[in-house]
Amino acid sequence: MEAAPGKAAAWWNWRTHSWGGAARGPAGRNDPYYYFDYLRTKHAFRLVPIFHHNALDILSLACLHRGGAVRFRSPEEAALRHGADFIGLARWVLQAGRQEEALRLFPARGGRMGLPDDLLFRTLWDTAALERRLGREHARRGPLYTDLAVSRNPYRVRAMEEMAKYYEHRERNYAMALEFTRGALALERHARNTAAQERLKARVDRPAPRRLL
Repeated sequence: MEAAPGKAAAWWNWRTHSWGGAARGPAGRNDPYYYFDYLRTKHAFRLVPIFHHNALDILSLACLHRGGAVRFRSPEEAALRHGADFIGLARWVLQAGRQEEALRLFPARGGRMGLPDDLLFRTLWDTAALERRLGREHARRGPLYTDLAVSRNPYRVRAMEEMAKYYEHRERNYAMALEFTRGALALERHARNTAAQERLKARVDRPAPRRLL
């Protein structure tokens, strides 16, 4: 499978300019032609472009490894310019179990730096989920879940469910929990939210206990 033209061009430009080499020709596009020409003619020099291309690949990987090692060691000092780069670095750090560092990278640097909507919404969701896993008290009631709950995106229903859980179990505000549950049901019918709606409605409708004077 051949890469999309824009991505292939970007990769080739990076290889050409990042280490000062004179990269020539499309990345591997003519390799089958050179190989079958060699089989037909038995002239080994026809394979030179393939070996050259492979050598560039190895050198490119070495450059990536060198730059990646520095960024992995001190991710918050990485000289990156694009939000997507910070997010990729944050996910890499997160996979290594360095959750606090990943959390600082996600919203502070990459969260809103010119990201396309699909990547932005996924980053908001991942950041909010990471805050919750780390025991941040404000996670479910914070701006990340709120942003996801009020805008059209693939995580909207799940964000509403998280907000409903917070208001039901932490705040004991069953009316607010019911509103978020109804909002989730309006967007997507699901058995768990139907059951939650009935449970919360029963709590909201339950008469308040009388206080003895």
